[in-house]
Amino acid sequence: MLLKIGAVLASIPVAVGAVVAGTGVMVVDVRDSDGTHIVVPVPLLLAETAARFAPTKAAEVNIDRQLTRVRRYLPVAEEVLAALAQGPDGELVRVDDGDEHVRITKAGDVLQVRVESPRERVAVNVPFGLARQALSQARGGHVSAGDLVAALRHARLTRLADVRDGGDHVTITVW
Repeated sequence: MLLKIGAVLASIPVAVGAVVAGTGVMVVDVRDSDGTHIVVPVPLLLAETAARFAPTKAAEVNIDRQLTRVRRYLPVAEEVLAALAQGPDGELVRVDDGDEHVRITKAGDVLQVRVESPRERVAVNVPFGLARQALSQARGGHVSAGDLVAALRHARLTRLADVRDGGDHVTITVW
């Protein structure tokens, strides 16, 4: 009898671990120049649930006023995004201004933005699926944080952001 109870109790963390592994984890890693190092793993399921339970004003960005000016460009933006996603990998934009550099490239299903200057380096990876989700929601006049977090499930094994500013370093990765 005790063996059965022990097996049931042991299966609970295994089941929770399987759900977390199945839905993904976002890891925020912060290293400060003073030696502080903080790592915060956030299960995507928990983040999505929190975003959906947050008050509507906090969890959604209402863009109705701005949308009237850009509504006619949203279909074009969606077409450009679809064409980029289907197109070959390569450099799309290069801007060099002295010792400051900006590169935008397409690599697989990710749009990569790289900014470098003498003091800082910023690398942002935008999965096309996440961008499509945001544009699709923008057509409706609001962007839901819960839906965008849910879209991160399709961005597994992606480093979303890597920012270095002097001695500070922050990374956000989806596992």
